[in-house]
Amino acid sequence: MVNVAEIADVLSAHPGVSRAGVAVVRHDGRDVTVAAVELTEYLSGPVLRNHVRHRLGEDCGLNGVLVVDRLPMADGAVDAEQLAAAVADGRCTLFEDPRDDVERRVAEIWSTLMDVRPVGATDDFLELGGDSLSALGIIAALEAEFDRPLDVYEFMTASSVRRLAEMLR
Repeated sequence: MVNVAEIADVLSAHPGVSRAGVAVVRHDGRDVTVAAVELTEYLSGPVLRNHVRHRLGEDCGLNGVLVVDRLPMADGAVDAEQLAAAVADGRCTLFEDPRDDVERRVAEIWSTLMDVRPVGATDDFLELGGDSLSALGIIAALEAEFDRPLDVYEFMTASSVRRLAEMLR
């Protein structure tokens, strides 16, 4: 695992990021590494998280990225309490590995057809850059894989690998 300064440096070097700060916060009984970023153009947290993971490795330790208007600061550093609150109330989605074979297969299909790696179980389809064309391709692949019809409304309502897997079980 790399240190938080290296993660902040990689995020700050991205052309769509104007400022970045990183902290380790406590969530659900474990330490997670979360970044906050100010943007110069629209980017989602999962896209930036994957950017860092591609640059520093899958095991870099970055769990989530929170997009903010202004970095929350306390005593000259990013405010870890505000980042923890964002994670706790769902404003910052953390990367989660798929829990079972259904989630793994759904994530693999999304990853392949959207050319996004990695895809976490709680990642949002639209935040990963999904669009109507990729949705139709994914729906067709899921119908073939799970031998179950799936309409666009169901797919878009599910929005994440985990919720879609629940529908397909």
